[in-house]
Amino acid sequence: MTKDLVDILNIVKAKFTDNSDMLWTSYETAKEVRDELTCYINQINKGDKSCLENLNIHFLPTSTFQEHSLQNGWTEEYMKLSEKFDNIYVRTKNHS
Repeated sequence: MTKDLVDILNIVKAKFTDNSDMLWTSYETAKEVRDELTCYINQINKGDKSCLENLNIHFLPTSTFQEHSLQNGWTEEYMKLSEKFDNIYVRTKNHS
């Protein structure tokens, strides 16, 4: 489960390029998002899943990742990644 979650986050992180349109996100730059995702990935790799709630918020409809995907042409991929994240999130919460 950890590897799958980290894989999803690394894919999302790669979508936030320096040329990204960030207009509909709450971030000024893509680097801010990449840095935040790097922190989450490090936490998860250490077994600390306390960041799941924050990540869940980012994956919600009309939140950071969906808005970015709409503005930057990766909506279909976002939908698939979001579904995978949701499944991991639910399994993790059910085992807490």
